[in-house]
Amino acid sequence: MRRFLCGVRFWLVVFFACVMVAGNAGAAGAAEIAENQAGATAAALDAVPVYKIYVHKVSHTLELYRDGEVYKRYGCATGMNTGDKQRPGDHRTPFSWGYIMASIPGAEPWTPSEYVPFVVDEVVYAGHWTHDFGDGKGEIAGAYGPWFISLNTGWDGIGIHGTHDENSIGTNASEGCIRLRNADVQELKDIICQVNGGIGVQVVISED
Repeated sequence: MRRFLCGVRFWLVVFFACVMVAGNAGAAGAAEIAENQAGATAAALDAVPVYKIYVHKVSHTLELYRDGEVYKRYGCATGMNTGDKQRPGDHRTPFSWGYIMASIPGAEPWTPSEYVPFVVDEVVYAGHWTHDFGDGKGEIAGAYGPWFISLNTGWDGIGIHGTHDENSIGTNASEGCIRLRNADVQELKDIICQVNGGIGVQVVISED
């Protein structure tokens, strides 16, 4: 009987030793998997593209940069009056910060966006919007195209949007906003909204 009990004890010791080895191996494997997953997550975060928009008023060109390289280029229309925006309603596209104080470090009035970029603060569906341009034609449906990409510039109502009049692209035609062809503003919106819904994308507007 004693010999039988000793044998049972021996095999129990062997069994629990195997369980402990297997458990340690499983824990090590789980730790390795977790480490690999963490590395993959970090790599994925590092791979998130950084977008930046440049608007060139004279050449009527909007460039979308991705990770420091030109990714897309679109024709655009800018304010019907040239020069930097000076006051509300002057139909100029600003390239410097306006008088409305913004929560952007260094965004003092008249600071060029080249030094402190404007930022996208909202992306709004505008397909149902209308606008009266004061030309006697009344409210125009589709005046802003499908999307309005609102910009924090220190001025009210400045944004990037589509248009009902794509013949205006390449000219000074807007009341201060940046107009794109509807297909182009749709594409631009789809691209930048892949990261944080587009919010925070920097925008530089220049006179060149």
